[in-house]
Amino acid sequence: MSYIRFTTMKILLLSLFFVTTSIFAKNRLLLGEFPLKGDVDHAVVDGDTIKVEGLDASIRILFIDTEESHKHASAARKTKELADNWDEYLESKMYKVVDKPVKFNTPLGYQATLWARDFFRGSSIVRLEYDSTSTKKGYFKRYLTYVFAKKGDKWVNFNIEIVKHGYTPYSTKYGRSRRFHKEFVAAQKFAKKSKLGVWSKDGKHYPDYDVRLKWWDKRGEQIDDYRKNGKGKYYFIGGNDYDYYKLKKFIGKKFKAFGLIRSVEESANEYTFKLPFKQFVDVIVHVSKKAGISLNKLRKHQDYYAYITGKVKQDHNNKFHIYVSRQKEIKFFK
Repeated sequence: MSYIRFTTMKILLLSLFFVTTSIFAKNRLLLGEFPLKGDVDHAVVDGDTIKVEGLDASIRILFIDTEESHKHASAARKTKELADNWDEYLESKMYKVVDKPVKFNTPLGYQATLWARDFFRGSSIVRLEYDSTSTKKGYFKRYLTYVFAKKGDKWVNFNIEIVKHGYTPYSTKYGRSRRFHKEFVAAQKFAKKSKLGVWSKDGKHYPDYDVRLKWWDKRGEQIDDYRKNGKGKYYFIGGNDYDYYKLKKFIGKKFKAFGLIRSVEESANEYTFKLPFKQFVDVIVHVSKKAGISLNKLRKHQDYYAYITGKVKQDHNNKFHIYVSRQKEIKFFK
């Protein structure tokens, strides 16, 4: 065999390998194509949640966070009442804000639901794809996916389109999109420049998106840090379905976790907080007061991510606990 023929064959084989690998990777991310559950008004729960036939749970649409909205038959009437008394209603909600932004029903949230129903109207089938195979269901056990609808002969990414139309920012509070980050950024830039939806000055929506985005983006940066520097060294509780189940192998041993700090509390000799995994399933972290970490510091970092090292125990209810005894065993982000 000549050198040229050998080289040509090698190139063809390598090309076939990369194409096959790419197709395999893409197929692993495909959950499937499904009909909407019932008519579109029933299938579209709100701007970021839909239901389809053939799955055991609803779909939580990735990287968006539309505002809360009234649901059921009275939704239009109740939304009109909110709109008619918007200033008074908004003041009653915003005065409760102490640290992190709160969520509540808004006229724009209801408009997002209506827009989503219009988007899917006429689509008999939707295509669902994961961002990653590491986390297929979220905290409330809903599927976490991108949703594509057929428009003509093209599959259109709903997640990107709803951001482009201004009904939600690009939400990075559970991490940035691995597959469509640039598209989300461009879509948000367009909506912002066009002053659509949440970016309109006079719209009846949350008034504090500067605060929300700062919080979300900081959390997104923390997850980026984990993906670049912590993955393989720390187990991501709540961000990787498989990592939680590794805890059992570490009972009585040191375990390195990365997770979201929630529900900080104080008792006589320790502080505790939760690393959420799924609804009603958390890992409890116990921090000895002798470790030299203050209650104020823990509360300051609540609702943000941290790296945690400690000994694992399991109680009689099969709940996992991590015990931290030294200051350096918790690494906070600045």
